[in-house]
Amino acid sequence: MDQEEEISQTSTCDVAASKSLNCVIYVSHLLDNEHVQKNQKSVIVDRRVIKHYGRRMKLNCRHGYNILILQNGEVSSSDDDIDSNCIMEFTSMSPGHVRIRGVEANLFLAMNKDGLLYGEADPNNNSTIFIEQPEGPYSAYLSLKYQRKKWYVAIKKNGKIKLGPTTKRGQHATHFLTIVV
Repeated sequence: MDQEEEISQTSTCDVAASKSLNCVIYVSHLLDNEHVQKNQKSVIVDRRVIKHYGRRMKLNCRHGYNILILQNGEVSSSDDDIDSNCIMEFTSMSPGHVRIRGVEANLFLAMNKDGLLYGEADPNNNSTIFIEQPEGPYSAYLSLKYQRKKWYVAIKKNGKIKLGPTTKRGQHATHFLTIVV
């Protein structure tokens, strides 16, 4: 049996009997993490789930700034195109709903009750989901938690993050291009 057949059987084992400890041990000994991440979206290895996130992109505002999430949870902007803190991974939650994770900081973009953007460690927090709304060639990101208040992700002309209560649909500050990296 060659490695491709073993991988195929392992995938079947993961789907059919993911709770079986023997299956988990078999998978963890057979495949290394690098191979698992390349070939499968979500598998059980050593009793934990490795998740594959969406495409890596930068959120570039119409004003020329990229959103970035720092290690301390602060959300800021940068006009530096090579800043590694600007790289985000988008995960689709349902059609039109996305969760945005800063790759370098490993924190999710979130909005608090005051409309301030911050980095959230818990991906299950409801404030980390945004509604992606197309606006011509741009996209606007409306907070799912505060959609009744119509609070968007936005960057001012001077590069500072704009608070949710001061945003509305159609503003240039809320228009973002997603640039694949």
